[in-house]
Amino acid sequence: MPLLLRAPLAFLLLLAGASAFAAAPKPIVWIYTDMSDGTLKGSEQRGHVNDPDDISAMAGYLLLANEFDTRGIVVSSTHRKEHATTPDQGAWANRFFGDAYRAEVTRLNQTLGGYPADLRFVESSIKKTAERYDPAKSYATLDAYPTVRALLDVARAEPAGAIINVLCWGSLTEPAILVHHCLSTGQEALLKKLRFIAHWTDSPLHQGSPEHPENVANCREDARACAYLKVRAREGKIVYHECGAIGQHGIVSGSPKGAAYFDQFKVSRLGKIFAEGKFVFNSVDHSDSATYWVLLGQWGVSLKDIPPDGTNTAARELANEKVFKASSKRLHDELLRRARAAAGTPTAP
Repeated sequence: MPLLLRAPLAFLLLLAGASAFAAAPKPIVWIYTDMSDGTLKGSEQRGHVNDPDDISAMAGYLLLANEFDTRGIVVSSTHRKEHATTPDQGAWANRFFGDAYRAEVTRLNQTLGGYPADLRFVESSIKKTAERYDPAKSYATLDAYPTVRALLDVARAEPAGAIINVLCWGSLTEPAILVHHCLSTGQEALLKKLRFIAHWTDSPLHQGSPEHPENVANCREDARACAYLKVRAREGKIVYHECGAIGQHGIVSGSPKGAAYFDQFKVSRLGKIFAEGKFVFNSVDHSDSATYWVLLGQWGVSLKDIPPDGTNTAARELANEKVFKASSKRLHDELLRRARAAAGTPTAP
């Protein structure tokens, strides 16, 4: 009799469980970010068109790309008027991030495995127009919004029960147009395939107040879009996880400090982009990264710790902030391990 057939039932069940775990699908991800070329001059307080924190957050995401099934990355989803005449920011991102990723993906796969051969970026539909969500529109057609339509095409292609995690790193204009379109055209079933995970579009503790938690930058950028999605989430029409400021005041505030630590990332191109994207106050600001760390769920805070109805109480935000702060050194050391793997150097921090 074959050895496997003589094995105890408990052992066979253990093997079956291990096989199922190994075959678990990677979370599907779509990203909307207001990020743009950091060399473009604008009115942001450091002289950029957009806050460069998303540049560091994106480099961190690429170092973790083997953990996700990435379907789309939309850049410059923003309302900055300076962008009316700027070059194609999708083309910029494909050079700036894409060239670095493609140069290092072979080494990442040799050491860690599971990285896609390439990842592509596309410029947002609203970059040139700087338009905001208009609740009076029906949005019955998405002809003017190809980056919104592209996400819905991905949702249509997925089987029932599949979940596409929409990471929101800035303005909520495009997600609001998408949801409005689906609800006004009888496509609510598509919304069941979407899960929105937003960074800092609400906080009773930071920028906002208990009375006005919506008074934060990412919500003020398009206040009507933000309000619309929060209402739809409370109605149960969409799943919306509000991270609050736990990326900034947990991951970033709790991170190692000083150039000596972050200079270690610069052994690889992706690590260098991460370390230099936004280095302020003696550490890297990549606060939007909270959206993908909670999705991974093994680095302190998970989606189980964040309600799906868009709400974010002060007590919950503070608790999650403390957990991420305590996990921050371990999280950064993991990114450093991956930056070293991208360079083909020893991976121990």
